[in-house]
Amino acid sequence: GRAGWQIFDQKVVPLLREEYRIRRVTKVEAGTIEELARRCEVDVAGLVRTVREFNLAVEDKPFDPSVLDGKGTRGITPPKSNWAQRLDSPPYVAYGVTCGITFTFGGLRVNADAAVLDTEDRPIPGLYAAGELVGGLFYYNYPGGAGLMAGATFGQLAGTGAAVFARR
Repeated sequence: GRAGWQIFDQKVVPLLREEYRIRRVTKVEAGTIEELARRCEVDVAGLVRTVREFNLAVEDKPFDPSVLDGKGTRGITPPKSNWAQRLDSPPYVAYGVTCGITFTFGGLRVNADAAVLDTEDRPIPGLYAAGELVGGLFYYNYPGGAGLMAGATFGQLAGTGAAVFARR
């Protein structure tokens, strides 16, 4: 029942998408990182250390939110590759986040029969994929409902292919 937290400072709050402004979001605000940690019920020393390490790792490059700006972090894992900004302009705002996968932009390569392909584009005998495992369906964004449609379509194809393979 716990949530992760996205933490922002006042340099980037104006850049947040509209859905961050709806009343139903879990939002915590505080003047210091220590106070924010307490209000989010996370380890205070751990969050302070993490923010300090992150801030030290942010590269001194121009920030440009309109393009992939290459302003990343160095020396921390995982590295951030674009739009890295130090958290140093209070008040800080944290939004509770949980997992919820609607679709992916990656996945296994399949043929028209939902058979998974190897690196030479040959079907792997007996291996089929459907739903979120199937890659290459979406580029940049996806049309609403397409994830369910792809799951049903490739599910039927994969199920049929697996049944035929099992009967051999």
